[in-house]
Amino acid sequence: MRAGVRAKAAAGLLIVLSLPAGLAAGLGALWAGAAVTGNRYVALAAGAAAMGGVAWWMCRSAMRHVTRPPLLRGAVPVAVAAVELAVAAIPVGGLLFGGPPSTPMAAGPGTGHWDLPTGSRIAYTRTPAQGERRRDTPVILVHGGPGAPDTEPSPLAPALAAEGFDVYAYHQVGAGRSSRLPDVTGYTLARHVADLDAVRAATGAERVVLAGVSWGAQLTAAYLAAHPDRVARAVVASPGTMWSPAYPGNRQLTDSGLRDQDTAVRDRHPRLLLAHLLIQLAGPRVTHALLPDEAMDGEFESLVGDLDLSSGCPGRPLRQRPAGAGFWANAMSANDARRAPDPRPALREVTVPVLVLRGTCDYLRPEVAREYADVLPNAVFHAIDGAGHDLAHDRPDTYRDLVTTFLRE
Repeated sequence: MRAGVRAKAAAGLLIVLSLPAGLAAGLGALWAGAAVTGNRYVALAAGAAAMGGVAWWMCRSAMRHVTRPPLLRGAVPVAVAAVELAVAAIPVGGLLFGGPPSTPMAAGPGTGHWDLPTGSRIAYTRTPAQGERRRDTPVILVHGGPGAPDTEPSPLAPALAAEGFDVYAYHQVGAGRSSRLPDVTGYTLARHVADLDAVRAATGAERVVLAGVSWGAQLTAAYLAAHPDRVARAVVASPGTMWSPAYPGNRQLTDSGLRDQDTAVRDRHPRLLLAHLLIQLAGPRVTHALLPDEAMDGEFESLVGDLDLSSGCPGRPLRQRPAGAGFWANAMSANDARRAPDPRPALREVTVPVLVLRGTCDYLRPEVAREYADVLPNAVFHAIDGAGHDLAHDRPDTYRDLVTTFLRE
């Protein structure tokens, strides 16, 4: 009698343990399937088969000691496996397949592509100089993010074209209409610098003017450190950190900017938190297989649209929701920038004239922009009153006039 009770208790415990055992087996098979095949549908099938199979096998073994009717011995293991699969499908499906769709960027007038020697296929829009070209140095607009190209045309393009400059706005690899990399570990600061130099060469110019915004300013600084002889002048507007390790833990954000970002991510975009956690736990290649570009780009676009880039001032200016954003270009480029060597010793020797612009309501701390003026010997700093991070949207006339005056000199 006692032996029968013990057997039934052990069988009951085995049934209970079948649930976490099935979950562990399913997650392991999911990871292995993604690592081996790089296909999330194959990985999901492998995970589901392992989860259901382990739960079914353990329950089937347990049911031999619980009841004699053959119908129950066969039905209970199937039911337990089915319930576990159904319960797991909710969070897994929400992580892998939930989220808003991405918005592709439309091609405008003057849009073309370069197939660069770096392997990147880069989309660009050229605004030619009006009348006779009077400047030998074209202007290259370097967008922010990383992975967040400008949705609206920059007010700089027509203004600088009127000054005799050819203007090129290009989409960095992994964003906009440019190619995505199949191996996301290729999104590095060095790759972006190499692409930018290849873009310069594609324009046919020995030297160019660079106009970088936000992360584009950090990329501009890295390019200046590597190729100072190839830049005639530079503009950095609302610049991101010159060197990311100098501001660990989001210390580059103002207090209000940090609160806004934390609220937006925690309350409205938890999938982004889970994706970054998965990158740390499973690695970028496995995570990319499970969460490819089409699964994450819309989520990243939505986050960018939700952020208050003027959190230092009352009111919140309306902005068009961004399009063409690249989550993986953002996540991996930012991760790599945290490991990049310090460019500041080289930049202290760069004599290229640089204009530094910052809005007084920027959600990045003032010292982030001030560092560009402090480090670069020929830098000039201007604060734009009442503007946030998006100078082209908040104060387009002031932004345009300051840049054109600086480049006209």
